[in-house]
Amino acid sequence: MAAPSRIVSLATSIEQNTRIVDTYINENGLPSPSFAASTPPDIPLPAEISKAKDEALEAMDELQALLLGPMNKVVHDLIHVPTSLTSLHAIAKLDLASKFPPNTTTTIAELAQKSGLHESDCTRLVRHAVNHRLFTEPSPGVVAHSAATSAIATVPLFRAWIEEGCAIMWSSAPHIVPAMQRWPGSEEPSQTAYNLAQHTPRSFFADIAHDASGARAARFADSMSFFQASPALRTQLLVDNYDWSACGVVVDVGGSHGVVAAELVRRYPKLRAVVQDLPEVIAAAPTGVDRVEFQAHDFFTEQPVRDADVYLLRMILHNWGDAYCIRILRQLVPALKPGARIVINDHVVLEPGVLSAYKDRPVRSFDLVMKACFNAKERDVHDWTSLLREADERFVVAGVKRPEGSQLQIVDVAWSG
Repeated sequence: MAAPSRIVSLATSIEQNTRIVDTYINENGLPSPSFAASTPPDIPLPAEISKAKDEALEAMDELQALLLGPMNKVVHDLIHVPTSLTSLHAIAKLDLASKFPPNTTTTIAELAQKSGLHESDCTRLVRHAVNHRLFTEPSPGVVAHSAATSAIATVPLFRAWIEEGCAIMWSSAPHIVPAMQRWPGSEEPSQTAYNLAQHTPRSFFADIAHDASGARAARFADSMSFFQASPALRTQLLVDNYDWSACGVVVDVGGSHGVVAAELVRRYPKLRAVVQDLPEVIAAAPTGVDRVEFQAHDFFTEQPVRDADVYLLRMILHNWGDAYCIRILRQLVPALKPGARIVINDHVVLEPGVLSAYKDRPVRSFDLVMKACFNAKERDVHDWTSLLREADERFVVAGVKRPEGSQLQIVDVAWSG
């Protein structure tokens, strides 16, 4: 008997793994997945059930591509993408999801009036949204929430994250190739797709600072707060998976409002932390935190805190091209004592071919986001090793660890000088 074809094997995997998830949901009295507005925004699952869910989704991704075929795959998933976020952008930018409560309905005419849209434009956006399961239209012209828009209306900072993604990342994406052609191989933060999209000579962060209203900075801060609240970015994953017990002083370079520092001093009574960031960030930082000092500092200038045990760089270097990362690392050197550690808590991408296309796609997409907005990139182990060696040969990678469930890895760098 012939072995089952690839598409049948994939369909079998989908069925088997979906049954595992469904059985767990039923046995634990959890709500079944639904597009209804009452559906919870997220249902946490234990590791083995999450694994089954991921395997089902991965098989679905491959099965869809195979059944569509190469030409239809391009048309269905790539050519139509330019408009795929249009209604989501409108929902976030115009705050459409908050114009009526999740368990009620409105009309397209009312939604248009409340949002300042022309009714014909609003109709097109709503019907585009419905086909992406963002709203529902229970009867012609009547609008109700779906699970997605209910989450946008009720989950704190979710809307800000979507609006930032649409306004900045989505709008910059079509300009990536023109930017690469105009500035080949550039790492300059003011020679990016973002610059072309926004018609500005300023870098992303300089452009935010230039907005006198502060609205851009507030939206970006809110979106990053939502992003970093992801379970895969939890502070505990860093705190729990590195040996901080022997540390007397930890300097969190670019540490914002000291979330990591606060957890460290809570766990380790003898540890003292210094949190560094730009003056406007430090000005809004909490005060009176025991054993946490907040210090205004530009990490492109020489590190002022000498002889600390650990200098932490959490999601800092991935915002910069290699030349700028080297400058940041070299500014630490005068402050380092023998045996000091640099802890880099950042993305470490896997070698090509290790992950399936389904799992690798978000990684490669995010890498292009970093290119589009900052002329930065995500790095693999070899990239990190080369970067550190070029900064100073006395930087030695002592270990790389990915905590279970973490999006980030911990690169432990010893100073051998």
